[in-house]
Amino acid sequence: MRTIRAEPRNAVGALAGCTVFRGMSEARLEELARSMEWTVLDRGETLMRAGDPGDDLYVVAGGRLNVSLVGMDGTETVVREIGRGSTVGEVALLTGSPRTATVRAVRDTLVGRLSRASFERLMEEDPRSALQLTRVVAGWLLPGSPPRRTSAPATVAIVPAAGYDAREVATRLGAATVLRALDPAAIDEAVGPGAARSPAGSPDERALADYFDNAELEHPLILLLADPEADSPWTERALRRADRVLVAVPGGARPDRVARAQLTRIAATAPEVPRELLLVHERGRPPAGLTALWRDAGGFGRQSHVAADADRDWERLARHLTGRATGLVLGGGGARGFAHIGVLRALTEAGIEIDRIGGSSMGALIGGLWSTGLAPEDIVERNREVWHEIRPLKGFTLPFVALHGSGRSRTAMAGCFGSARIEDQPREYFCTSTNLTRNRSVIHTSGPLHRYVLASMSIPGIVAPVIDRGELLVDGGVLDNLPVDPMSRTGAGTIIASDVSPPRTFSVDLHWEEAPGLVDVLRHRVRQSAGTAFPSIVRILERTATLASDRAAAAQRMRHDVRFISPPVAQYDTLDMRHLDEIVEVGYRSALETVSRWEENR
Repeated sequence: MRTIRAEPRNAVGALAGCTVFRGMSEARLEELARSMEWTVLDRGETLMRAGDPGDDLYVVAGGRLNVSLVGMDGTETVVREIGRGSTVGEVALLTGSPRTATVRAVRDTLVGRLSRASFERLMEEDPRSALQLTRVVAGWLLPGSPPRRTSAPATVAIVPAAGYDAREVATRLGAATVLRALDPAAIDEAVGPGAARSPAGSPDERALADYFDNAELEHPLILLLADPEADSPWTERALRRADRVLVAVPGGARPDRVARAQLTRIAATAPEVPRELLLVHERGRPPAGLTALWRDAGGFGRQSHVAADADRDWERLARHLTGRATGLVLGGGGARGFAHIGVLRALTEAGIEIDRIGGSSMGALIGGLWSTGLAPEDIVERNREVWHEIRPLKGFTLPFVALHGSGRSRTAMAGCFGSARIEDQPREYFCTSTNLTRNRSVIHTSGPLHRYVLASMSIPGIVAPVIDRGELLVDGGVLDNLPVDPMSRTGAGTIIASDVSPPRTFSVDLHWEEAPGLVDVLRHRVRQSAGTAFPSIVRILERTATLASDRAAAAQRMRHDVRFISPPVAQYDTLDMRHLDEIVEVGYRSALETVSRWEENR
């Protein structure tokens, strides 16, 4: 960590982009920049640790930081990344409370420190600006306030592998979004001959850093087109400078010995930088399991599939890289989840591009089918086949593990998805399940589609758990019936949530003084007594299974950064699969009305 005198252009530009300083005059921003201490963090260096005393705020003027929370077992989990124009430590500035997170530099990062004394001086000289900061921070702490999002990357290193050409990525992305692509020739022309491939620590280092900083200020996205050789000085410089590494490979190629050595070198050079896989397909889809080979070889956290000649695919990738992707979340709700199909149809007709989808329980099934490339009308027919096979109201068995036999469900899911794997699908997808063994929610982004969709739909007591590597997985709705937070962590710029589990009355008439026996239930049905029937064992188990997530779902519905679609489907029971077409239509009409309101309020 070294203290420097920041260039006014970088410092003021970074402050102007901060929400907490929005509305300040340029003169005030310049004065604020001069009052701050500016420091360069080396890649991997720690800015603050959870539990440290804190009474100051940091502004990121260039580079990227990881924000991590420490769990009960002492392990750290990265919860978001922040880049240029972001701030960290605002609560400590106002309250003096200890740090709640650990923050480290992903790459060389310039940060400015605003001390408590400087902030108090700002309050005296410019109360309006200080009040803006206080309001913003208070808004983050209010109930229903969204978690702060991961910043979009400013600089992406494109590393070609298995014979692919990085310039092709730049050309196709350049047609889809505003960016600046830099290769050694462009940098040598701007900085000086041989600068791009000069070794680390050379006299050109400072001039290169200034050039990159200025490029990031002038363009929303910088692509650094690396050499195929991972050990070249230029590739190493690009990796150290990047906020994200995108390894581009031909869709049908396998990771051979050379590619594996290249991926190992990339991981060693930039261990903190998120690595993603880009598979460019000339035709068809990858063989089952091919994406998994690349993911395992390179330690990739996610992948994107694009057809080489499909503008729509490249536009989707551009939205992902610039933080403008739209994510759709599909909640659980049994048969009520058929409404999701109508929602997909309405969004498609409205021209709203869905870049990724995530679901729980029934939402996992609908989202999984969408991820394979099916259109809404095809998803309807596939569901008709699946539920005819499962027949949930006729497959009851001796309840040693669950009321419903799992054989039909396994057969139906296997028939629906075959050997398809999540990571091989053309559309990005995740689903959630609940791990009973470890008492936590699990997010599935890779593996057999049929297995994890079934796990996400296995209501405890009704459907037998799915055994996965010796652990028991059940319905994702047990802990997270509307997985908005996982979608938020993907960096989606816009989140739409289809919520088909509205609060419903769960009570009985006063004449029920105790739980009925078999004779009482039969008498009630024969007489078709007025009033509310006693809840069935299926409804009781369903209600019990989702109690833990009901409160979380209520909190999600208060979020201001999520667009909700809530089809009126409360009248349909969880296992009432007979009304497929009717429920799809309800979802479609509801979504059309909701989208129309969005347009009116734009």
